[in-house]
Amino acid sequence: MTWYLQEGPENDVVISTRIRLARNLKDVSFPWRLSPVELESVRDRVTSAFRDVVRDMGSERPVIVELNTLGDIESCALAEKRIISRAMLKDTRGKSLLLYPGESDGILVNEEDHLRLYSVGAGLCLFKTAGCVIKCAADMEKRLSFAKSDRLGYLTACPTNTGTGMRASAMLHVPGLIRAGVIKRLADRLTKAGYALRGAEGEGSDAYGDMIQLSNQVTLGVSEEQILTDLDRFVHDVAEEERKARRALYENDPPALEDEIGRAKGKLLFSRLMTTEEAMRLLSLVRLGKELELPEMPSYSTLQELFIGIGEGVLQQAAGKPLDPRNRDEERARRIREALRSSM
Repeated sequence: MTWYLQEGPENDVVISTRIRLARNLKDVSFPWRLSPVELESVRDRVTSAFRDVVRDMGSERPVIVELNTLGDIESCALAEKRIISRAMLKDTRGKSLLLYPGESDGILVNEEDHLRLYSVGAGLCLFKTAGCVIKCAADMEKRLSFAKSDRLGYLTACPTNTGTGMRASAMLHVPGLIRAGVIKRLADRLTKAGYALRGAEGEGSDAYGDMIQLSNQVTLGVSEEQILTDLDRFVHDVAEEERKARRALYENDPPALEDEIGRAKGKLLFSRLMTTEEAMRLLSLVRLGKELELPEMPSYSTLQELFIGIGEGVLQQAAGKPLDPRNRDEERARRIREALRSSM
């Protein structure tokens, strides 16, 4: 099942967990040094190995997408779902997406590295999610020779990924900390510990919809287990600080906060036009209401599906045709109304 239709551990703060492993083929230059023909050769080798892995698993037929065959709507939808990076769309030659059944596990081919294997899970599930992606990497390594050093570990296009090649992250909903104005101080503290606190869209982005990402920065000289153990501890610490900030926010003026959340819910339930920015702001407030255990709030899975499914690419993909901005706003409002009413 797709991760955002599930409810995971610590989901009052942690929306999702994502683990990514960077790997490169032995004796092949990094993607940025390859010609289009060479990129296609790498893509074909990785795709062939992937087909063998899935066949041996006895799984459903995998999804294999060459990015240069996608239209703008499909590409945008994949980026909004965070299945691919927006940077990957700047030049799609020789790049592909290999998806295991569902949208939770896959491989990006010829992004920054030859392979970016990833797995996503609902809530805080670092070790479970890491187990999935590590197995995927091991299955691929049986069929492909990866570039690695006995002294350094796996070799990657960016030196900061050398070693384990692992980037582990958790997506957090932190309206309490944001309203308390302590995010900058928290980010500075985590940076000193070797971890990064970024906006929902990654490096350089803002806390869109009150969501932030907490991830490791160090991959060299530490084990995968140590990365996961330390990140798990930091996520629990941030989650507890967020819960305290929410309680303080609510206790300061319960009627005012309940009124703000109730108005957000009412607008989502009855509006006929809704921009992405307004929808994310209002959905964040309604999620806060759920987190505070206010009555008649939608489920976490409904809210997660809406966070994922109201971007312009996903809306147009679902509609099966291009939509102008006005029609997108109308379709977005309709989808939100229907999802919330069916959930409550």
